[in-house]
Amino acid sequence: MEVEFTILSDRREGLLRELGNVIIQSGYSLLRQRMSTVDSGVQLWLRVSGRDDRLLELEERLGTHPMVLSFECEHQVSSDGPKVAAVPAPRPAPAAKRPGQGVGSNLRSGGAAGPAVGQIEAELPGLAKEYPRIFPRLLNMQGKLPNGQKSSSMEFAGRRVGTWVYKRDYALGGKLDLSSALKQIALPALRNLLSTDMKENSLRVKNNPLCMPGSRCRNGDFFCGFLHGLLSESGVGGQLTVREIYCRSDGAEDCVFEIVN
Repeated sequence: MEVEFTILSDRREGLLRELGNVIIQSGYSLLRQRMSTVDSGVQLWLRVSGRDDRLLELEERLGTHPMVLSFECEHQVSSDGPKVAAVPAPRPAPAAKRPGQGVGSNLRSGGAAGPAVGQIEAELPGLAKEYPRIFPRLLNMQGKLPNGQKSSSMEFAGRRVGTWVYKRDYALGGKLDLSSALKQIALPALRNLLSTDMKENSLRVKNNPLCMPGSRCRNGDFFCGFLHGLLSESGVGGQLTVREIYCRSDGAEDCVFEIVN
């Protein structure tokens, strides 16, 4: 697939080189680029091509890059896919600027199945400020999300927060295998939020306020995203998969998340 990015930065020197490396590391190729000066800084337009299953990885890398203030993403469809019009992502609001190293001003196309980017963006600075006491804000945000976008939006928010927590608290560590990353990064990071135990490649989260008993809501998306953001940034190899295998909203004692690669 082909994707267009419009990126806002406050620095011109080295911008294309830095973001070109990000694109290559995410498995994409740079097709065309154009840079111009605007009132708010430097605007870089890029068209890239690559696999659609790695698009979120590329967006995460761009959204947390220190030279990127914000960006828009317009999805195109490859020539061998269905011919549909691309949907431009909404323009970032001023309040969505990256807090600290950036719980992300990452943008995705806001289709029905995708995250409600604008709503999430508006909450990210507050989540960073209130971390780790984020559940009142998460619950309030979750209640305001459109029904068709709750799952993807909460997962998206989790990835942004997980990526930010890794960069803030764990980035100086070396590359770890999955087992070590779970013990040294994922477990202590989750314990900073809620009581958590670990067994092999599973993490048991106790009293998850996003999944109330009897609700059958299975709202583990935030934690799936949070763990994916943490562990992907830590350099764990392979195709990382995080899923909720037990949920207290379905009658289980706790919410249990399995991580495999």
